[in-house]
Amino acid sequence: MLLVDDDPGYCDSLASELRRQGFEVRAASGAAEARAHLATTGVDALLVERDLREGSALEFVRWALANRRTREAYCMATGPSVTKVVEAMRAGCGDVLEKPLDVPRFAALLEANHAAFTADVDVLTAFRARFAPGLVGDHPRLLEVIKVVRNVAETNCTVLITGESGTGKEVVARAIHDASPRHEGPFVAMNCAAIPDNLIEDELFGHARGAFTSANGAREGRLLSAAGGTLFLDEIGDMPLAAQAKMLRVLQDRRVTPVGSDRAIPVDVRVLAATNKRLEDEVQKGSFRADLCYRLSVIPLKLPPLRERALDILPLARHFLDRANLEHGRGATGFDPCAERALTAHAWPGNVRELGNAVERAVVLRREGGLITEPDLMLPQAQGPAARPTPVPQASGATTPLNLKSAMDAVERQYIEEALERTGGNRTEAAALLGLNRSTLVEKIRKFA
Repeated sequence: MLLVDDDPGYCDSLASELRRQGFEVRAASGAAEARAHLATTGVDALLVERDLREGSALEFVRWALANRRTREAYCMATGPSVTKVVEAMRAGCGDVLEKPLDVPRFAALLEANHAAFTADVDVLTAFRARFAPGLVGDHPRLLEVIKVVRNVAETNCTVLITGESGTGKEVVARAIHDASPRHEGPFVAMNCAAIPDNLIEDELFGHARGAFTSANGAREGRLLSAAGGTLFLDEIGDMPLAAQAKMLRVLQDRRVTPVGSDRAIPVDVRVLAATNKRLEDEVQKGSFRADLCYRLSVIPLKLPPLRERALDILPLARHFLDRANLEHGRGATGFDPCAERALTAHAWPGNVRELGNAVERAVVLRREGGLITEPDLMLPQAQGPAARPTPVPQASGATTPLNLKSAMDAVERQYIEEALERTGGNRTEAAALLGLNRSTLVEKIRKFA
């Protein structure tokens, strides 16, 4: 535990009392000292004075939680007002405790929260292993996605899954279906962007015999094919407006009217939708119905791009390596250090799908097995800080001095700044992106400060 309080006497006294309760406690007198404490290692819990004189306590709490330097945080204040409590809770604090602290009560609170956290982690781990083994990684945003999947699977709610192409939207949709009471029913997927506008209604709703010249018999559409199960509408942002109106009617009435028919057929189907577009923007453009957008967004679920969870890249790569070995009968044993650095430095514009394809290609082409090397991956150049060519200072004449150290420092600083920007200031993830140890990155940041 890290205790942060700028009253030295109270801080020492409270730390001693917490240690008598069995806690391992470190103390800091302000936000800056507390950050320094957490620079190289995290803690299970933070206990922070709400009104620090030096530095913002809530800003520090947000930073510690966002950068995974602690699992939980608590504030303490003398006579906390409702406003202070609300602000602290919004910053991520689990509770706001009145000073002087009731240490036995606080110890009981921590113990209860730890037990609940451990139980939640165990349940989430078991759920992922059974229903979503393809969602590999431990980034908080990914874990939050898995938690939402678990919570909504047992319901019949419509879910709108958003995220860039290749982030795993269909994997999430299948996990929701497989974990739902509908798992024995069909899972029918349809990519709205892959079907011509003049055929999409026929694909979705089917048609009656004689509905058009070549309609020699009735045809069941995807909605009726998915009855008793789940219909997954991928790239729904590309669905034409006419089909959107009919889809809205289906979601409202749970009835399907085939093309060329005036008879509505009851249908029991759950609809999951996905898009890499912002539907709110499409509504503003007039290319997507606002009422359908609201109907689909009962449960919004956004998947993070791979570049924002850099620490998950190598676990995902090993997952894809194992799968490719099994599917293709190969014997790749892992990645050499240069390949690992290339994997973490690459920007992955195609996200998880691009990573899976790159690893599978490397495994297949490396017939002799062994470690995958950087050339085996065949990654495009200039995709990340480590892959960009180093700019060379342009001399105006033969006598112009070239300060190589200054030039290299400038480039190094540029790469570090970009890595920190891409990871939201997370030094651990920035170090992984740059192929450095975290301690090395911290030293370089201090050098350039």
